[in-house]
Amino acid sequence: MQSLHPDASNYFHSLDDIYYYGGQNSHNQKARFAHNSKRSDEMSLHVGDIIGTAGNHWDGYSKGANRRTKQNALYPNYKVEEVVDTAVFPTYDIERRRDP
Repeated sequence: MQSLHPDASNYFHSLDDIYYYGGQNSHNQKARFAHNSKRSDEMSLHVGDIIGTAGNHWDGYSKGANRRTKQNALYPNYKVEEVVDTAVFPTYDIERRRDP
């Protein structure tokens, strides 16, 4: 590969994908950095904005809805992080039986 393409960075494709199963809650991401849109199909972000993710476009951008501005547009993936919702589960004390 290095003899054919000394700089193969243009051939890189991410395999990362959003995990989804039917009926689950939407994926939300939180803006870590501000972003000023450069094109009409991009959204601007403020730090802390929550974005409902619609899908990854595999070019460094994802499509989503900014919950604050209600705008649906593209945003750069590297400026957001996944919001993980945790649930509290009950714990159970299980006594171990001793074999006689």
